[in-house]
Amino acid sequence: MINKKTKEAIGKALKTGNTLNMRLGKQNRFKIERRLPFLLIYRYRDNEKSPISDLVSAESSFLIADASTDNNSEIAILVKDLAKEIADDYGSVMILEVWLGKANSKSFVIKAAKDKAPNTVKAFQDGLIKYTELRPELDVKVEETTIRHPEGISDFLTLKQCQESGIYLMGLEIPPFFQNELSDEFYYLVFKDFKRAFSGILRKSIFEFLRVQTSFDIENYQKLGSTAIDQAVWEVDNKLSAIEAKYQFLMLISPTNTLQAKEEFIAKRHKINPKFLYRNLPVDPDRLKEELFSINLKDIEDPTLAFLYTEKREELEKQITMLKERGTKNFIYSSIRLFSSPGVDLYETAKYLLKTLPPDSYEDVKWIDCYDLAKICVEEIEKYRKIYPELDAKVEVKHDIVGMLVSRGQLYIGESFKVPEHRVQALVHHEVSTHVLTFYNGKMQPFGQMSSGFADYDELQEGLAVLAEYLVGGLTNNRLRILAARVIAGRTLTEGQTFEETYRTLTADYAMSPEQAFQITARTYQGGGCTKDIIYLRGLIKLLDYLQNNGELEPLYVGKIGFKHIPLINELRIRGIIKPSPLFPSYLKTQFAKERLEKLKAGMDLPELVN
Repeated sequence: MINKKTKEAIGKALKTGNTLNMRLGKQNRFKIERRLPFLLIYRYRDNEKSPISDLVSAESSFLIADASTDNNSEIAILVKDLAKEIADDYGSVMILEVWLGKANSKSFVIKAAKDKAPNTVKAFQDGLIKYTELRPELDVKVEETTIRHPEGISDFLTLKQCQESGIYLMGLEIPPFFQNELSDEFYYLVFKDFKRAFSGILRKSIFEFLRVQTSFDIENYQKLGSTAIDQAVWEVDNKLSAIEAKYQFLMLISPTNTLQAKEEFIAKRHKINPKFLYRNLPVDPDRLKEELFSINLKDIEDPTLAFLYTEKREELEKQITMLKERGTKNFIYSSIRLFSSPGVDLYETAKYLLKTLPPDSYEDVKWIDCYDLAKICVEEIEKYRKIYPELDAKVEVKHDIVGMLVSRGQLYIGESFKVPEHRVQALVHHEVSTHVLTFYNGKMQPFGQMSSGFADYDELQEGLAVLAEYLVGGLTNNRLRILAARVIAGRTLTEGQTFEETYRTLTADYAMSPEQAFQITARTYQGGGCTKDIIYLRGLIKLLDYLQNNGELEPLYVGKIGFKHIPLINELRIRGIIKPSPLFPSYLKTQFAKERLEKLKAGMDLPELVN
């Protein structure tokens, strides 16, 4: 089975450090990256289909092989020879064989040598024990034994062969808790969660082995993850990006007649619920969903990427549902699914800000119109274009939107929009140096979703955008009051109040001006009721907490990611899959912004941001 040509290819890959990923026969797979001194082994019996192969193939160095004696011996000799070559360079090689326990098993069983590599065994044991805290029916056992292979199968390599080749051999029996022992039911979500957890446990344990038992130089356990992206990932990424490119979600749920609706609302003495009009849908939501769920996610082996893309597909499904329900009473329920609703703590914080911060005075204020604002935005974009010439962002003034909006890296400004002069830089850096910048940073990454946005990216994006306003000295009482009032409006919406009632709550109870109250209420009731605007204040609060707990700011501009993605993107960066970001907000290079950032990190509450 293993001919001379195959052996030569393997030898060349080991010498060059290139990734080796091949099939040995019909069902045997062998992969090893960067001369890594460890190997996972799973041996299947009688063409069985076991989820263990999915656990193993998610890693950067593995062998999946037929357990029959004829095939086993030839592949085992190959592994022995390769291991010896690597062990000669690094001192030792770890081989871990993994298999599924009996149907009624409730124990993870680690099979290891007595008094050898204790740090590795303890790391494995501790990681699995921590996992079993979530599933108390399971436990973890360590057996010091010479038998480190599945029952009913001969050993892959004898202990003598391992000793001769510098191999440290371990075995791990995994209880089949993700399938029903009395039927064929398989619990996919349970297995998915375990697969992600197992990957981290495994890498930390291998890291301990490499750190203590070998001379292999590695500074972080995440570097043990695969650096090669399989074809399934590119296919999923391209298909999801193509679907998302067929519609502009924010544009399609934004009314086109806000100004006319406001005039009618005023004319009727604030006693009507305005009727909003929307752009025609350029897609058929039902067909788009069919296309969405025809995408094959199960072939993505990497658990981190599988998680990111599964979440993204779920988010797109929610968006498409909202487009279909636009203008109906069901829209609000889908909005809550997508953006959540204001919790008690957020609601109380919003009330506190509105009661604490007095409104700013607009007397003697110079106003900048949409056209002058557009020129300033273009100037800021040109700064980034010098660093990244492919940046093709444009600024367009449109009559059918209100305020400012970035969609797919393009900036739109409403024709009626004007802004106080002291707020210009804050808005420019909110829109250009955050939303536009992260779009193009994401465009330079290998995945299309880094620019269009992984699931739930909006909250971190808006937190960064409001932080920019503070760092350039443009976050005012009124601005923070508006963010708080959006939370109040979101709360009244979910409590069942009408447009008119929410408007009155903002003006009568919280002293919002009629103009502010209408705009906030209109944004909240667009589409049939949208809770998106609560993420501005919620995102800012989360970002402050992140920064005041020693979180780094620079990695957050890598693309459009969410708070929960920070450790995942950091893992992908360590693994060399995500590249460093070329664009960084221009204002963060100023001493003024640096000093304000340090003050914030040292500890500031929300009202202090504007004082």
